[in-house]
Amino acid sequence: MVDVYRREFQESQRGVIGITNNSDWHEPLTDSSEDRETADRALEFSLGWFADPVYFGDYPPSMRDRLGSTLPHFSEEDHKLLKGSSDFFGLNHYNTNMSAAEGSIDSMLQDLYNNEGDHVDLLRDPSWKQTDMGWNIVPWGIRKLLEWIDRRYDHPPIYITENGCALPGEDVREVALNDVGRLEFFKGYLGACHEAIENGVDLRGYMCWSMMDNLEWSHGYSKRFGLTWVDFKTGERHPKASFRWYSTVCAENAMRPVE
Repeated sequence: MVDVYRREFQESQRGVIGITNNSDWHEPLTDSSEDRETADRALEFSLGWFADPVYFGDYPPSMRDRLGSTLPHFSEEDHKLLKGSSDFFGLNHYNTNMSAAEGSIDSMLQDLYNNEGDHVDLLRDPSWKQTDMGWNIVPWGIRKLLEWIDRRYDHPPIYITENGCALPGEDVREVALNDVGRLEFFKGYLGACHEAIENGVDLRGYMCWSMMDNLEWSHGYSKRFGLTWVDFKTGERHPKASFRWYSTVCAENAMRPVE
């Protein structure tokens, strides 16, 4: 489809086609070469699994080495169609973990699941705050992930297509409308995105998740990510504190201090 669009429509329509991937950031548990290699492999087994074929025409070498024949092989024709088939890099980001080589730490410290085949243990710093989903709030993680994408895929245009948080207690409207935690979340992550831009990343857009509370994938209506509170029985909507702050950010293209 990308090939057809580029040949027949892109010149006249001037549209762009891109792929969006979801990825955590994986921070090495220590500065050892083993942990740094492990964290990089964790990124390859999650983000690289889908992005490498689009940018390089094949899966990451670490996946080929570890999974062998379980991975399909691309024909030469598929390789040519895949490589370079995205005009921009879309990114959904919600979480940061610490990564260490499998078996190098006490299993009781582990906090999250592992991808089969990557041999990575995932942990969290106990000082990190978490969202109502149990995801770690680590603003610098998005900066490091953006810089990793920039290096690996040769400085692509990037759009953050999802970033946000669910907070506890927001079934109660009065609690939800004063969502200072979400406001602080966006301030931290937008600031980290600005740092990535200052460091040379071609970040062209940021879309928060979400404009209003909605049906979440595997949690139904029990988790609320919205900047607008929704009464799911009546459809009534009420802007939260984060909505008003974020509206000002968009209108002024600048972040005001949190009041």
